[in-house]
Amino acid sequence: MSNSENTLLLIDGHSLALRSFFGIYTMAEKTGNHVFVRSDGQHTEAVHAFLSTLLNIIKDHNPSHIAVAFDLPGGTFRTEEYSEYKSGRNVIPEAFDGQLDLIKKMLGALKIPALTQENYEADDIVATLTRQGSEAQYKVLILSGDRDIFQLVTDDVTLLYPVTTGPSKGIQRMDPAAVEKKTKVPPRLYPDLAALTGEQADNLPGVPGVGPGFAAKWLHEYGDLEGVLANSENIKGKKGEALRENIENVRRNRRLNQLVDTLNLDVEFDQMRFIPDLQELEAFFDEVEFRTIRKRAQDILGPVIRALGAQVRTAGEEPMTDNGVPSGPTFEPIRTDEAITVTSAADFRAWCEHAAHVGYGRDASGNTIEVPERLKGAVTLFPVIDVPVAREGVKVTKTKIRAAEENPVLRGIILTSKESSLWINLTNISEDLASAFAEWVSDPQMRKIVMDLKNQRKLLREYGYKLDGAIEDPSLSSYMCGYIAAANRRLFAERIEDLAEKYLWIPQQEFSELVFPEEALSLFEMPGEENLRYFTQVSRVIHELARILHFEMQEQGQLKIYEDIELPLLYVLADMEQAGIAVSDALLNELNDTFSSRASMAEEQAKVLIGGDVNGEPLNLASVKQLQTAPQSGICETAPNCTL
Repeated sequence: MSNSENTLLLIDGHSLALRSFFGIYTMAEKTGNHVFVRSDGQHTEAVHAFLSTLLNIIKDHNPSHIAVAFDLPGGTFRTEEYSEYKSGRNVIPEAFDGQLDLIKKMLGALKIPALTQENYEADDIVATLTRQGSEAQYKVLILSGDRDIFQLVTDDVTLLYPVTTGPSKGIQRMDPAAVEKKTKVPPRLYPDLAALTGEQADNLPGVPGVGPGFAAKWLHEYGDLEGVLANSENIKGKKGEALRENIENVRRNRRLNQLVDTLNLDVEFDQMRFIPDLQELEAFFDEVEFRTIRKRAQDILGPVIRALGAQVRTAGEEPMTDNGVPSGPTFEPIRTDEAITVTSAADFRAWCEHAAHVGYGRDASGNTIEVPERLKGAVTLFPVIDVPVAREGVKVTKTKIRAAEENPVLRGIILTSKESSLWINLTNISEDLASAFAEWVSDPQMRKIVMDLKNQRKLLREYGYKLDGAIEDPSLSSYMCGYIAAANRRLFAERIEDLAEKYLWIPQQEFSELVFPEEALSLFEMPGEENLRYFTQVSRVIHELARILHFEMQEQGQLKIYEDIELPLLYVLADMEQAGIAVSDALLNELNDTFSSRASMAEEQAKVLIGGDVNGEPLNLASVKQLQTAPQSGICETAPNCTL
């Protein structure tokens, strides 16, 4: 039984390619609308559908290793024994030409081995890797529409079987129980069953008149194929006679449908480890002129790459580690020292002046890290609010933290550059420092990075400070890049953890260690004295996010609309929400009197039409029961447009 976290996905490349092709091409032929054709006339139906299916499998099953097996042109040892093997198949349209090569090129971009073996079929490669994976205690998934694969299914080997019609249309997971339900025999006996019934897809004729039902009955009665053949004389009737006349064909079928699992393949498990190259895949998309599938590929493969990188990276590593696993964006290690507490205006101004000339540090090779022009000199401004903290006898819950975020009480400000962080305690601040901070925070020339700009602008205004000069809001820019917080991950702390993992490749565990180097705490566990330490690290993560997200927006073509429309709009929305909407009390009272008068008149008219009581009870126009039983005669004579 497998106890490994590794999952090996094996794909019958020819099977999936042809299913992918015909699934789109057949419909396109009927409608006359061929969408997947490159500008030079090369069809790409199989390529697109192959990738679409692969992305779905990766999303649903998260394989750690992947390999794809293909048939080679020409014959195999099976055709040497039986020349009619797989003959008579339908001619594949010319539109399929060239698409296998494109699929293999796409797999190259995804760093997925495309395997072939002289004189053998793709199924034999799959069988060999299945055996090797099982012996290495991998969980094995096989994506194939070939029934021969049924024989490989075990408790640790699952077949992902494409179903094209019926209520179970889609990819069907088949474990041993599912195979037996479908074929009436366990997986180990499927080759015996197929030897008796024949395989139309392989052009292997079975015993005439013997279908799966009778074949399964024989196998259950006699144990296996050898048992059936040994007892062929005891099987009566025409079916028994047909069996005896076709014993040699049955034995041949059994030899041919037995998959070979002892091939000497030139591939190791490390080579099958799934480490896609998104840049190379983007170049392939340009080549085949794919557009809509790009974002889906990024959304599905991005987390795969980040998860791999997070296992091996530390902040500041090169983008690629020795074992080939990408370690994510390069940035100088995030500091973990305490924030500097400032109490004088002179010290505050000196820190701000120095911070305006601090960059983003150097990478592991000592090279200066590139800083976008608009972020040069920018300082991260992080308002610290009163968040409940754990203490003896008091449990911190999401509900309590959410309430604190929705009704914030400002305690102070953390300012962060790459070199250091500064703490300003607004609950105990001198007049000179308050004036200096107010001057700086309202200066549009002083560039600021502010997470949740709209809310922070409103919060600071409530405390007498005008926030201006914000040139980056990672909350907005991440949204522009496609990040939307999950419904159960909308607290500020949770969003910061998710953004750090998505864009900085810092997993949540490492994030906790970054915040609390001695012990991995969470916001729900930290004692009160850890509040400032926690928020200092959060501000440093926000500072790194600003630079990374700039390049993300630039790559996605979102930067101009972000700078010209979306970011300025946050100022407008903050001011509108805080100012509110002016209303006229006099006009509202006048409208109330008018509508009340009309309602009273309508009520009196109803009483005249229906009467003052219904069945001896005072008329109540809110009673549905009374209105249903009220006398209706005479109403239409006095009520206009009556349809009673």
